[in-house]
Amino acid sequence: MNKPNSEENKKAILADLESVTVTPQYSYEKLASTDEYFVQPEGDLCEAYCAKLQLVAGKPEVVDSVESAFVRIKEIIGDDVLLCNNPELLKILDEKGIAYNTDPEYARVAKFSLTTCEALAARTGSVFVSSAQIEGRRLVSAAETHIVLAYSNQICPDLVQCMDVLEKKYGDTFPSQVTAITGPSRTSDIEKTLVLGAHGPKNLYVLIIK
Repeated sequence: MNKPNSEENKKAILADLESVTVTPQYSYEKLASTDEYFVQPEGDLCEAYCAKLQLVAGKPEVVDSVESAFVRIKEIIGDDVLLCNNPELLKILDEKGIAYNTDPEYARVAKFSLTTCEALAARTGSVFVSSAQIEGRRLVSAAETHIVLAYSNQICPDLVQCMDVLEKKYGDTFPSQVTAITGPSRTSDIEKTLVLGAHGPKNLYVLIIK
């Protein structure tokens, strides 16, 4: 008995797969609101966001200007060096005399990183960042402390509205990755004890310019 030729078998299987026509059995309807699923934030969205972020161990702070935000950043990092690669932020860091490093490899030892964000979700206390803003995930996942600079007009009621912001901003050039960060990294896998900073930043500061 002749043994089957593995190369011929592979070609036959691939040919069968290519000949299959898949007909979707469902239709996608974009979710416009989460009102019927979740209790929505009430009152001032900035206050609602800060309250929710505190519940998930984040550290929200409202400041009155960009100047105040960078004074606070300096207070947070002290004499340490920020990991940052945003050109607009780098200009201000230069003006304020705040030390920074743009080398992605610095993420291996960086204690602090600084980024902007795409949007903030008040219901969950989440920060939306995208690959269009940052070079790789190191800036939001490697440093012990991640500092986010945001504006109060970036706060949306919920995740759906945050995604709308990105869709309107990027259209057909939608980023390859969008990440919703909800508080510091955490796990309770080990003996059901909550540990912060297990898979990412131990501290998350969100400085909101109002």
